[in-house]
Amino acid sequence: MSNNPLTLAAVVSNTDPAHLPGPEPVTGKHVTLERLSQNHFPDLYESVGSHADLWTWWPDEPLNTASEFDDYLNELLKFRTDDLGVYAVIPLSGPNKGKAAGLAFALSEDRLTNRVAELGLFFGPQLQRTRAGTEVVYLLGGLLFELNHRRLQWKTNSLNLQSRKAAERYGFVYEGTLRQDQINKGRNRDSSWYSIIDSEWPICGKAFEKWLEDGNFDDQQRQRSRIQEIRANLT
Repeated sequence: MSNNPLTLAAVVSNTDPAHLPGPEPVTGKHVTLERLSQNHFPDLYESVGSHADLWTWWPDEPLNTASEFDDYLNELLKFRTDDLGVYAVIPLSGPNKGKAAGLAFALSEDRLTNRVAELGLFFGPQLQRTRAGTEVVYLLGGLLFELNHRRLQWKTNSLNLQSRKAAERYGFVYEGTLRQDQINKGRNRDSSWYSIIDSEWPICGKAFEKWLEDGNFDDQQRQRSRIQEIRANLT
């Protein structure tokens, strides 16, 4: 028998379950997240459903008509309602003020045991590379950690470089790639996994807040400091 003592991981003292966000809207300075309803369908078809290029990395094929898109969203409304919160993302300013410009997903199927949540985004062009889009991650991430999750996941096709760069920009840590993880649309998918854990969120959250401040943008709304730089200066 070896004389070397076993090294065990830290005891988890917080054994309370995590919770899925409630039905109420989640509102920031630049965006509101409303639980998806049929009232959002027309705007979402215009912002997401009618843009076939946005579906390249989405697991489902693009829809050909507004009616087909409505059917798709209606199925989504019925899917795993106990574990999945689906939000319409509504900008509070700009040309798309008050219109649903994308979708956000908070999945919490493992909240009663390991307290793991997953974040998913499906943004139209109006939200990409905007303060409103970044605030979505800040709002949902912060809420999920407030609701006692200890891990927030981001999973993406390893070939989706835009998604991978976004995860790293937001502060998610790359953990590895699962080879031949899925078959999507008849093609192989290797899945890259990222996460933020609860001990990392205070710095990540503060970096979001500082990046979103008005003073971080010039008159042309160009950022003065990247969120990665702000986060690095906080550590």
